[in-house]
Amino acid sequence: MKTFLLSLIVVICLAFLMLYLTDDDCCYFDNETIEEPVPVIDSIRLIFAGDMMGHTPQNRGAWRDGGDSCYNFIPNFQWVKNYTSSADIAIANLEVTFAGEPYTGYPEFSSPVAIAVALQDAGFDILATANNHILDYGAKGLVRTLDVLDSLGITHTGSFNDSIQRETNHPLIIEKNGFKLAFLNYTYGTNNTVIKSSVIVNYIDTLQMAADLAKSRELKADYIITFLHWGEEYQIKENQTQRQIAEFLALNGCNLIVGAHPHAVQPIKKIAGNTADSVLVAYSLGNFVSNQRWRYSDGGILFEVSLTKTDSIVRLNSYRYVPFWVYRYPEKGIQVYRLIPVTDYLDHPEHYPVLSAGDKKMLMQFYEDTKGIIPVTY
Repeated sequence: MKTFLLSLIVVICLAFLMLYLTDDDCCYFDNETIEEPVPVIDSIRLIFAGDMMGHTPQNRGAWRDGGDSCYNFIPNFQWVKNYTSSADIAIANLEVTFAGEPYTGYPEFSSPVAIAVALQDAGFDILATANNHILDYGAKGLVRTLDVLDSLGITHTGSFNDSIQRETNHPLIIEKNGFKLAFLNYTYGTNNTVIKSSVIVNYIDTLQMAADLAKSRELKADYIITFLHWGEEYQIKENQTQRQIAEFLALNGCNLIVGAHPHAVQPIKKIAGNTADSVLVAYSLGNFVSNQRWRYSDGGILFEVSLTKTDSIVRLNSYRYVPFWVYRYPEKGIQVYRLIPVTDYLDHPEHYPVLSAGDKKMLMQFYEDTKGIIPVTY
C-alpha cells in the first residue's frame, strides 16, 4: 500500500512538472528565431535617345501623316513607343529649334511644334537642348523653343533664357521612385553665336562642369548623369577629346555619361571613377530620327540603364541597348518615316511592313555594324 501511494505521488508530481514546462509563459525553452529586417530596394529605369533632327523631307512626311492638313510626327514612333513610354524617365537630344514659321531644315532648323508633341506622346520626359543647333535662329529662337517646351510641360535642360533661370534649374534635379537624380547637359559649341544677349547655353568647360558636379553633390543627388554633345560627326569611334572629357567627369563625381552629335553609334565602355564603382560611358547614341541615309547614320540605339537603391546606396544594376533603323518609304509620293526596332523586327516580321530587298539589306547592314561597334556582351 505504501509503495502504491509513493508511486501515485511520483506520477502526480511528474504530471504537474510537465504542465509547468509546457506552459505558454515558459518561453525561454523555445528556440526563438529573430528575423533580420529585409532591406528596402528601390529601382528606376532610364532610357536615352540620340539626335532628334528635323530635315525638310521629315517635315513633308509629317504633313502627309497629318492628312495634308497639319503636321503629325506621332507615327514616327509607333513601333518604339512601347520601349520609350515604359521607362520611368526617358531623355532625348532635341536638335532643332521651335523658332516659328517658315519651317526650315538643315543647316538652320526651325521645326513644327508637332515634333515636341510627338516626343511627349512617345513618353519622353526630358529634352536636352545644349547642342550646336540651339542658336540657329539666335536668342529669339532659343527663347521661343524653351517657351514651347514649357507650354507643353516638357522638362528641359542645357540652355536657358538667362543666368537666373540657369542658377535655378541647373543641375536639373528629378526625384522619382525614391531616387534623387541630377542631370547635366553641355555642348562642344554652337553654329551661331549670340552677342549682347542674356541667353545661356552650357558649353563644355571643365571649370563650369566641376562646379556643377559639386553643386549636384551639395544638393544630395544620389546619381549624377551628364548628357554631352561632342565628338566628330559620322565617326564610329570616340576620339581622344571625348575620352579626356569623360575621364574628367568621372573623376569629379559623375556616375553616368551619355553622348550625342556624331550621328553614328559609338562604343559603350566602363571607365574608372572617383569611387569603387566604374562609370558607364555611351559615347554616341547615333541619330534618333533624321533623313540621313548613308551607312551608320540611318539608325541609332535606345540606351537603357537600370539603377537600384539599397540603404541609400545607388548602384548600376544593368544596362542594354535597343538598335533601331529609320525606315523611309513613299506614301502618295511623299517620304514618311518610321523607327523599326531591329531585334523585334527579326523576331516578329509579321508585325511590320514587308520591306523591299534594298531596305532589308540596309536594315541588316546597320544591325551588323552596330553589333560590331557595341558587342552583344559588353
